[in-house]
Amino acid sequence: MPRPKRKRFITQPPVMEGFRPFGVPVQDLDPVILLMEEFEAFRLVDYLGKTHAQAANEMGISRPTLTRVYDRARRTIAEAFTLGKAIIIEGGDFMTSEFWYRCEACHQLMISSLQATQCSYCHSANLRHLSRKVIKPPYMKSQESKGYCICPSCNTRVIHKPGHPCRQEVCPDCGKKMVRDESA
Repeated sequence: MPRPKRKRFITQPPVMEGFRPFGVPVQDLDPVILLMEEFEAFRLVDYLGKTHAQAANEMGISRPTLTRVYDRARRTIAEAFTLGKAIIIEGGDFMTSEFWYRCEACHQLMISSLQATQCSYCHSANLRHLSRKVIKPPYMKSQESKGYCICPSCNTRVIHKPGHPCRQEVCPDCGKKMVRDESA
């Protein structure tokens, strides 16, 4: 049985949802998907100039895994540029330390440390949740010794709040009661 895939930690959502080329009619566009973790690897290495080891540490994955994710990102971007395809940035297997939303009414990107029910710009309740699982960044785990609350149903982990039993917490993904996980 293969080892379970480690989730990639992403510190910043993309400002846009994708790109499309000039000069190609919209109906003729063939999109390619750039996963969120591929976008993050590309951002850390090419935009911020970090080494693969630094980027891998920030994303909470091994350096060889970062290299594979980064190579897939570059191939996807190269395919889009070479063949005149649109790039859509979405999906993937990742986690964040904040809640990310995109307002469907005004298209603003919202980043919040708390769950939101309405847009802070236009006050619309029509929000699309972009972040998957919200936990503490892997490079900060050594500073944290409080443990986690984990959902036994979907394995979502959130940082344990001292003095607040995990069994009183509700999973943000599936709504089930959580239990304490001291193994992290």
